[in-house]
Amino acid sequence: MGPCGDSISDLDPKDGENQNGSSPKGGLPFSFSRSEILDELRSRGFRFDPRKGQNFLFDGNLLRALVRDAEIPVGVPVLEIGPGAGTLTRVLLERNAPLIAIEIDPILVGYLRETFAVEHLEVVETDALETKNSLSDVLLTAIPKTEFHLVANLPYAIASPLVCLLVESCPQMSGFSVLVQKEMADRWVAEPGSREYGTSSVLLSRLGEGRITRKVPPHAFIPAPRVDSAFVRWTRKDPAPSQPDNWMSLVRTCFQGRRKSMSRLLGQLGLTGWESSGIAGGTRPDQVTPSQWAELAQIREQKIASEGQNE
Repeated sequence: MGPCGDSISDLDPKDGENQNGSSPKGGLPFSFSRSEILDELRSRGFRFDPRKGQNFLFDGNLLRALVRDAEIPVGVPVLEIGPGAGTLTRVLLERNAPLIAIEIDPILVGYLRETFAVEHLEVVETDALETKNSLSDVLLTAIPKTEFHLVANLPYAIASPLVCLLVESCPQMSGFSVLVQKEMADRWVAEPGSREYGTSSVLLSRLGEGRITRKVPPHAFIPAPRVDSAFVRWTRKDPAPSQPDNWMSLVRTCFQGRRKSMSRLLGQLGLTGWESSGIAGGTRPDQVTPSQWAELAQIREQKIASEGQNE
């Protein structure tokens, strides 16, 4: 048995068939055979590039668990970033709902477009990030303007900045169900006062509710990463703040001095009146709750607005 009771097995090796031999929903022709997929990709000149975080998941139980854990409402579009060999893409297409797949590797883009020639799939060739602090314009154009859900086996190197930027910038993203490095997953769901608690913990806890649904061992991937992985499901509860840059810049600035007291940090920022948030002067940034951070951000916004009126 695999993690959390799921057995570890390859996806059905028969072309376009479920375990009972019937054609899958939508009748999409696709081989789930790991060897066939890898042979086809090699014939196209594909080679794994560690810089792109290409670790493919072929376990059918885990792939379907990721989609099941997401609990996506019927008909809601899905954004998949880093589809790779398309194994998760195949499961997502069974929903018969719009799917936008963002892939940076041109060989994989061609493979996905030829393998899944269906109307409700759009494969977009682009890097998801313009810089580590900004989403690419191509991605922003491709993202649905109405409610959507992110479901992906994310490249680990970009997972945290990418998810945080999407949460901040896209209030129409109702949630995500993603596979990431276990260490990163722990940070996303960390509680105040813990070693893992940081800026991403604050953002995700303030705007929604997240949890780790299951762990995944390295041997479930090809090639196997050197770390454990985990599924994280997050559901938005509150809209993105009206001034996300002001809000998160305060959090990030303070966490740069996470061993300093909040009274010292806020004093260096020239912020007054912060005592009304209920934060004790000796409190450190990693002890401040998400709701207290929101109060501090509101105090800061009021101060900025007041200074603007007095100019």
